Amino acid sequence: MLQDDLSAVEGMPLRMMAVMVVLAISIPLVIGSFRAYDTGRAEASVFSEIRNLISAVQNIYASGEGNSMSLGFMTGGGSLARVDSVTFGDVLGGELSSTIRYRLHGRTERIVVVESPNVPITGPGGMPLGVGQGSYRILAECLRSDTDLNSDGLSPDTYVRLSLI
Repeated sequence: MLQDDLSAVEGMPLRMMAVMVVLAISIPLVIGSFRAYDTGRAEASVFSEIRNLISAVQNIYASGEGNSMSLGFMTGGGSLARVDSVTFGDVLGGELSSTIRYRLHGRTERIVVVESPNVPITGPGGMPLGVGQGSYRILAECLRSDTDLNSDGLSPDTYVRLSLI
């Protein structure tokens, strides 16, 4: 009986070592899975906010010059994921004026095209509007431009200017 007790104590470090090896293999996999889930959730949240803003901007644009609306926009990150930037539009008449771009920390920039209808977007002073992670109120206004913004040979055209309130 004494022999059985001694072998149990001698076997304890071996069992502890086996448990530590299993944990050393499992913990990085669990953390990696959580990080991937968290990043995916943060990206889906930002994309949903962008889609809502695009819908509102298209309604303002379709309503015509002089219409405006106050919009809420929230770029919430996750526990491990963070939104680095969201950029609305481009310079007036620029190549990216009908896009919204966003970047999550450690990821490449994603571009969402504003189409059907294609809405030129700019920020204050004719420059793109950029925001980081947080909650914002944005004023969207449909304005007239004397230049041809959509290359259809006709002017004036309208565009949507976004500014932080």
